[in-house]
Amino acid sequence: MRLYVCWGTFDVPVKGHVCHDAHRALTAAGHDPEVVHAHSFGGLPGLVQTPTRKKVRAATGRYWVPALELDDGTWVGGTKKIVAWAAAHPAA
Repeated sequence: MRLYVCWGTFDVPVKGHVCHDAHRALTAAGHDPEVVHAHSFGGLPGLVQTPTRKKVRAATGRYWVPALELDDGTWVGGTKKIVAWAAAHPAA
């Protein structure tokens, strides 16, 4: 499984950080995702997006991360959906 994040999985004081929250939920459920850094910013026009963000958009319809690519090729986009997926699919 691969977790696509912006610049990292670090936490941010006060509001938190969506990539951190998704990563934390996956690791708490016993998963060890490969972390892929997308860099850039999801709100930029497609012409200036990184190839990684373009891959995320092709799979999820959006440039925004976090996005989770599962081993079977399916994708889960967005923190809330990744957190819910992790809770429903703990590692064996």
